[in-house]
Amino acid sequence: MLDYIQTLFERSVPAAEVAAFLVEPIQGEGGYLVPPDGFLAGLRSICDKHGILLIFDEVQSGVGRTGKMFACEHWGVAPDIMTLAKGLGSGLPIGAVVAKKSLMSQWRRGAHGNTYGGNPIACAAANATIDLVAGGFKDNAATVGAHFTARLAELARDYRCIGEVRGKGLMIGMELIENDGAKTPARLLCDSVITRSFHNGLLLLPCGVSTIRFMPPLNVTTAHIDEAIVMLKTSLDEALRDQD
Repeated sequence: MLDYIQTLFERSVPAAEVAAFLVEPIQGEGGYLVPPDGFLAGLRSICDKHGILLIFDEVQSGVGRTGKMFACEHWGVAPDIMTLAKGLGSGLPIGAVVAKKSLMSQWRRGAHGNTYGGNPIACAAANATIDLVAGGFKDNAATVGAHFTARLAELARDYRCIGEVRGKGLMIGMELIENDGAKTPARLLCDSVITRSFHNGLLLLPCGVSTIRFMPPLNVTTAHIDEAIVMLKTSLDEALRDQD
């Protein structure tokens, strides 16, 4: 992919005309896809070489979700600009743009604004959330997330329809595939498992083509995870029987 970007510079758009790269450190709606080691560092290197800004969208992966305050910390890569929202306010509507002072100081007063950017109640919730996450919730996400991933990996050994378990901390995806030897995404099975899980007391969401995402609260316990695994296994069995 990094080589392809260089090809784009040579054939499609000169690097001097590119203002920024905008990327999720871990893809959210795209399927909870974790980049290979070296990818984000490679982007950083390209941006530094050509004077391009590197922007990380941490709306879904940030604020402790992956076991670190920000997902990019897993690879030691710092962006020039970062976007935050969702988990930042623990349910209250707030969004934030974080950037280096050298960039932010170029904005004059009134040059930027947004509807959910700064009301006092949401800001108070964000401050409390950051304190809680830094005070232990991100560490809990790392510990319980490792337990969750291990339990899902155990499940994958018993179910051939589970193609891959991936993620960091409590941002975990379980991709479902067809039993055709080609790892074809099992879209209908994914929908069926989510529906069955709802009726069995487990709330889930899809992402990507056929990936079930797991994003429990950052204060979840291993006991909660073990309970969820039982519900998930029951739902998988029911969904597979529906296909027979």
